[in-house]
Parts: sequence; C-alpha cells; structure tokens
Amino acid sequence: MDAHPRIADSMPLKAVLQQPAFWAAAMAVLAFSVFALSYSDQTPFNHYVVLADAFLSGRLDLDRPLRYLEMTQFDGRFYVIPPPGPAILLLPYVAIYGLRASQSLASWVTGAFAAGLMVLLASRLTPRPRDYLWFGVMGAFGTIIWFLSAVGSTWYFAHVVAVAGLSLSLVETFGARRPIIVGAGIAVAYLSHLPTVLTLPFFLVTTRASWWPGSLRAWRRINLSYLIRLTAPIAAAVLLNSVYNYLRFGTVADVANAVRPGILDEPWFSRGLFHASYIPRHLHTMFLDRPVFVPHPPFALVPWTGLAIWVTTPAFVYALRAPLRVETLAAWISICLVSLVVMSFGSTGISQFGYRFATDFYPLLLVLTVWGMRGQPSLLAKALIVAGIIVNAWGVIFWRLGWIVP
Repeated sequence: MDAHPRIADSMPLKAVLQQPAFWAAAMAVLAFSVFALSYSDQTPFNHYVVLADAFLSGRLDLDRPLRYLEMTQFDGRFYVIPPPGPAILLLPYVAIYGLRASQSLASWVTGAFAAGLMVLLASRLTPRPRDYLWFGVMGAFGTIIWFLSAVGSTWYFAHVVAVAGLSLSLVETFGARRPIIVGAGIAVAYLSHLPTVLTLPFFLVTTRASWWPGSLRAWRRINLSYLIRLTAPIAAAVLLNSVYNYLRFGTVADVANAVRPGILDEPWFSRGLFHASYIPRHLHTMFLDRPVFVPHPPFALVPWTGLAIWVTTPAFVYALRAPLRVETLAAWISICLVSLVVMSFGSTGISQFGYRFATDFYPLLLVLTVWGMRGQPSLLAKALIVAGIIVNAWGVIFWRLGWIVP
C-alpha cells in the first residue's frame, strides 16, 4: 500500500504542468476569451466570408459590390482585392453556415491558435515554463495581434492568418523541421499577405543542417529532396494565386489593387502603387508615431494612422541584443526584405492601431527578442512586457469606445 498517496497522485499533474502543449492550449483558450470579450461586435467588413461563399458557388467574383474598401471592379464584375488565403481557410465553416458565418469568430479562433503557437515557439527556444510563458503572453497580449484578432475585419484578419502561418513554420523549424509543414506555414502566410514570402531566407538558413552538406566543395550532396518538400507548398501557393489572378484579370500578376477604379487619384498613391519615396512615411509611422495627448480626459487618444512599434511592444527593443550569428543575420535580412516591399506601398495601413504591416515579420521579431533576452527575461524585460500589455489593452479599449483621432 502506498504510504504517500497524495504525493503519488500529484505526480501526473506536475508532469502535465511541465508540458508546453498544456500551456499552449491554456494560452489559446485564454486568448480566445480575451479577444471575444474585447470586441464582441461582429465585424461588417467580412469580405472573406462573402468570398468563400462565392467560391462554394463556383464563382471568383461577388454577385454584388460590398460598400467597403478592398473591392475592385473589372469587366463589370466585382472582386475582392486581397489574396484568397483566409477565404480558402473559411470554406468548411462557410459551407455549413453560409453568409451567417462570423468572420469575427474566425479571427478570434485564428488569433487564439497563433497565441498557442507562440507559446510552443518560445518553449522551443527556452526550456522553463516560467520563462517561455512570458514570451507567449507578450506575443498574444503585448503586441497589436490582440487588437487585430479582436476586431477581425478583412484587413486585420489577413494579418492574423499570416502571423499564425509564420508561427507554425517557426515552431516546426525549431522542432522536428518537417519541410512540408515549414513550407505550408509560409504558404498560408503568403496567401494571406504576399510580402511574408520574403521571410523564406530565414527558414532556409535556420534549417540548413537538414539540407546543406556543410561546405561549398560538397555541394553535390545538397539534400534536394528536403528543399523540394520545403518549397513545394510555397510554389503551389504562388501558382494558385497566379491562376486566381489570371482567371480574374487575364494576368498572373497581382494587379487587383492596380485595376481598382480611381486608385491613382488618391493622394497617397501620387507616384503609383509602389515607389521608394513612400518609405519615409512608413518609417515615421513605424518609429515615430505616438499617442495624441490632450489636456482633458481621457488625456491620451489613439491615432488611427498608427503607432510606433516600440510604443505598442516596447520589449521588442531586446531584438537588437540578439547574439550575432548567421540565424540572427538571416532574420534581420528577411525583416528588411519584407519591410522594403510593404514600405514602398503608398498607404501606411490606416485605419489601424499600431503599424499593422509590421506583423508580417512579428514572429521573427519574437524569436529575436527571446534570443536578445537569452531566453530568460530580466525584471526590466518583464516590466517592458507588462507595459506592452497595458498599451495594447489601452488601444483595444479606446478603439472600442471611439476615443481615436483620425
């Protein structure tokens, strides 16, 4: 007979509490609850639900124009501008509920999934739950992913799906490194927000032990099978998007924005959709935009043009302290490649809380931040994480109350 039944019974629970999967699931449940409570209204900007319904009806166009942006007209037909990835993911849901399907609910679920993945990702980079949970909380609630997931409108939902896709690829990259899953995550991100495909250099460098023989002389021993399996899902996504565009516009290029009537008459596209002269305005939003302070309650308003990254997530400054090694350089190169594309676009992403285009590389920033903190957040680092949570709660609440400045 066991002399210590209570100790024996407690062992399984202790073992469970040491499992990253348990904390990832707990974080996903918590994140879903917070996102749903933060913005319980159903978004009217549900382009992906309507597009998924059109797909199920055998059409690529909509039977009527939605009265919101992200629509274009070509040859008398109405099309959704962004890539179709989120709509494809919604197909089973819309097949059951039709146009009654809630894009907000889908966003809360996807955001919660991304939050759980970020816990798993952090656990691959640092082993102790008391450390990696800080990074998981930071990713879910200390970044604008909270706001984007909670609101769930078409613009924001695309970013949430892209973050989830990249987070999945990172979890696999620092885990089993199964190339199909790594590539599939990037493919999902690409079909949600195209510039995310430029994070591929980081994944190639970080998984190089799986395909690179170790020296230039041994190049004949490159594991082509691994590279093919990694890039096949990405190639399939690029082909799918190309065919999608060809069937709509007669070209494989992504021209949905370009064919929108009157777009070049808008002041922020004075030099075309993409131009290097637009980069400074993005840099201003990314690094210099701050809250708008007023001499009366509530004293600080949310600017809908954006907020600097260091304001919404101050803990990201630790990314600059990541050890100098090839993986770190690959991460920064990928971030720069993505940034050059998104910053060359005429619009900076308004309306928004924070700078939403930066979420295209937020998962990489999270990795760099963990490395910069050496996997163990100090008291100062924890204070910055908490500060980020407070700022993002402020943004969600004030946006909900309409305390914003156009």
